[in-house]
Amino acid sequence: EQLVRQVVKKYAAIFIYNHISIQLEHLDYTVLTDEKWLIFILNQLINNSIQYCDREKEEQKICLKAHVEGQRVILQVYDNGIGMPSQDVPRAFEKSFTGENGRNYRRSTGMGLYIVKKMCGRLGHKIWLESTRGEYTKVTLEFYRSDFDLTKV
Repeated sequence: EQLVRQVVKKYAAIFIYNHISIQLEHLDYTVLTDEKWLIFILNQLINNSIQYCDREKEEQKICLKAHVEGQRVILQVYDNGIGMPSQDVPRAFEKSFTGENGRNYRRSTGMGLYIVKKMCGRLGHKIWLESTRGEYTKVTLEFYRSDFDLTKV
């Protein structure tokens, strides 16, 4: 939760300026990961949500929420932005793939999600994306759960 709040705080002025509501739900979990790379990953995902928000919608929102499934913590980053065309979703993590949105709405290099996917792989996390054009994009990260209480070591 502290890490997510640290990243979200960085974007506070942008959320206010763009009238984007941010929701943080059930984030108080400990996971096994590299803190600096998780900050990078979250920055990239939130930045994408901001870039591709739907300014035509009355309520723009980004939601980060987590839950436990067995020995895994599932973190979802959801936005109700412009979404992605169905043909772009399977290629979203490919190197240099910008997709229709990257070409039409913002200048995009196609490297952000590619690097995120590579880092998740190296850290042992799973990541996937689902999206519907004009409705939403949801990125899901799967972490190993840590039940260690490091203060007792």
